[in-house]
Amino acid sequence: MEIKNKNILITGSAKRIGREIALYLGKAGANIVVHYRTSQKEAQEVVDILKSYGVKSIALQADLEKTQDALKLAEEAIKHFGHIDVLINNASIYYPIELDKTTEEDLDRFYNVHVKSVFFLSRELGKIMHKRKEGRIINISDYSALRPYKDYTAYTISKGAMLTLTRAFAKELAPYVLVNAILPGPIVPAPEYEDMETPLKKTLLKKWAGEQEIAKTVEFLIKSDFVTGSFIPVEGGRLIC
Repeated sequence: MEIKNKNILITGSAKRIGREIALYLGKAGANIVVHYRTSQKEAQEVVDILKSYGVKSIALQADLEKTQDALKLAEEAIKHFGHIDVLINNASIYYPIELDKTTEEDLDRFYNVHVKSVFFLSRELGKIMHKRKEGRIINISDYSALRPYKDYTAYTISKGAMLTLTRAFAKELAPYVLVNAILPGPIVPAPEYEDMETPLKKTLLKKWAGEQEIAKTVEFLIKSDFVTGSFIPVEGGRLIC
C-alpha cells in the first residue's frame, strides 16, 4: 500500500509519538484524522501543520475510556473522509501503581483504552477495509508486554492483551487487512520521568530512540504487503539485555 492520498486515523496524535507519526505520514502525502482527548490546542496545531503540507486533516475529540466515544470516533472519521485506509491505535495511558494498591478502576482504565477502544475501532473500521479489500491496522503496544516491570502490572497486562487482539484481528480480517503491532522500548522519556540513565543502562544501544523510529516502522508496515499478525520490537535490544 502506498501512503500518498490514503486516509489515516491516528489515536492520541496531538502529542509525542502520535504527533510524530501524523506529521511523518502527512509529509508523505496522507490525509490524517488527528484524535485527541483533552489536548485540543495541540491537536489543532498538528492539523494546521498538516494542511500546510497540502493534505487534508481534521481534529476529532474522543475519550477512549468510553466505548461510545470510540464508536463515535470511527463514525465521525468515516463521515469526514468517506473511508479510512489505515488505523493506528496509538492512544495510551501510563502510570505506575503498586500491585496491592491496584483497584478495579485502574484495571478498567487501562483495558478501556488499550483493549476495548482498540477492539471497537478495529472492528468498525476493519470491516469497511475488508469490504474495500485493502487496509492496515497498526497497534502501538509496548516491549513490557513481553518483559513486564515492577509496579506497572495493570499497564503491562493490558498492553499484552493488545498483542492477542492483534493476532485475532489479523485472522478475522485476512486476507485483505494486515494487522500488526509495534513494541516500543525507550523512545522518549515521559515528561514526568526524572531518571534518564537507568533505562539506557538496560538497553543494548544505550540511547533514547526518538519518536521518528516508531514513525519509520509504521511506514514499513503500511507499505509492506506480506506482514500480518506480527509484533515488531523497536526497543534498542532492551528485550535481550
